[in-house]
Amino acid sequence: MELKELMAIYPHGTLSKTYVEDAAYLSLPINNQWFIIAASKLSESEIKLLNTMLPQSKDLSDLSKHVWYQYLYQQKPFPITDTTYRVIQLKLKKESPNAMEWLTHLSELFNHIEDFFFVDSLNAVLIEKKSAIVYQKADIEGMILTLESDLLISAKAFVGSFNEANQNFIAYFTEEQRIFSAYSRIKENVFSFQDVAIDYLTKDKIEESQIMQTLKENLNIDDELKKIIKTLWLKQGNITSTSKELYIHRNTLQYRLEKFHERTGFSLKDMSDLTLCYLLIH
Repeated sequence: MELKELMAIYPHGTLSKTYVEDAAYLSLPINNQWFIIAASKLSESEIKLLNTMLPQSKDLSDLSKHVWYQYLYQQKPFPITDTTYRVIQLKLKKESPNAMEWLTHLSELFNHIEDFFFVDSLNAVLIEKKSAIVYQKADIEGMILTLESDLLISAKAFVGSFNEANQNFIAYFTEEQRIFSAYSRIKENVFSFQDVAIDYLTKDKIEESQIMQTLKENLNIDDELKKIIKTLWLKQGNITSTSKELYIHRNTLQYRLEKFHERTGFSLKDMSDLTLCYLLIH
């Protein structure tokens, strides 16, 4: 159930960043928050149904015991240090009774996890302290795939950047949350800011630019050419690597690039033109 649907059905409910330890209220975890409803306004069957759809696990109700939860989600004070951390956000593809076991095992695969917890039935975070061993996206994807085969739980992950735990840390994390939410449907199961930076930083500007919108319309780039442009850009303009990736003969690819140049005046062999076309198709 989506938050907007829940609020439409129960307009008397309120959102809270903290779990309410009161039997007179029902606290339902949703979107990294708690939806609070007075139990007196619900029938017994409604309470059972809501608890089934949005279960209140012990792990969730104990969130107040996590200092990092209080810091990141409730903006409570945290000792400012020069220690560097990153937040790895995780989203399960479906609920599982073994979710906490999965998260615990995942945390043990890292060199130094400071804290870990679920913020609702699907979303979790790992707080990693920077150490001599820094795992890359491919390493983390391997960890998740290993556990998927063991516990039958699949997940997406956004790997945050390392930052000092200072007054700006929450701002970093809040923006990373927005990015993970906006791009959680991309094909990569593990990604970072670098993977979506161009689209994230330019999307609004492109939509606001009359020049870009006119170019987009005039160039009339079809799906086949979009695939060529994306691959060519990812291969940094290398014709040979692009032709191999797309299973196109090098001469055929050269011909298509030349025809595009003749039609539009844009040379996809030039990195400036290629980058502009890459931005246009996003």
